[in-house]
Amino acid sequence: MKTLRTPPGRLRRTREAAGTGTAVALAALAAVGGLSAWTTAGYAGSPANIEIREARVLLPVIPGRNTNAYFHIVNTGGAPDRLRSVSTSAAPDPELTVHRMNAANGAYRERSGAVDIPAYGEVEMSQHGAAVTLPADASWRPGDRVTFTLDFQRYGTVTVDAVVRPVTLGSAP
Repeated sequence: MKTLRTPPGRLRRTREAAGTGTAVALAALAAVGGLSAWTTAGYAGSPANIEIREARVLLPVIPGRNTNAYFHIVNTGGAPDRLRSVSTSAAPDPELTVHRMNAANGAYRERSGAVDIPAYGEVEMSQHGAAVTLPADASWRPGDRVTFTLDFQRYGTVTVDAVVRPVTLGSAP
């Protein structure tokens, strides 16, 4: 009776294939376990969820000059979002801006483009950060309401009324 012998090269290849297969299986199990934990924790599939908690627009000291509107934006969702633009029928061409300082310590506002809103985070616009700069209407009075539409990349649009406040009351966050 003959005994079958496996050639040494074939045995080595079989062991290597088994080792590779085991490594792939363990990696797949780790990935599935991680995704399961992520889902169980409530993070998977949680889209951006935008809320505007406060909205105000400053009444400029000189009527009809440019002013700023500030919004407290909260994202209670698990995905980040981006404020792309702001519009209002009360003033032409509002723009997203950011506070800057020049070399002589002079402050100015610069067009910023979009404003990032982190997942489970918030952005509180202020005179020292992001804002919406727009021409003020000379007829605005303290307590008036100005309707704004905020356009977010993921969440879509949110319409909110901002209360007109004098600079002394509305400039602090």
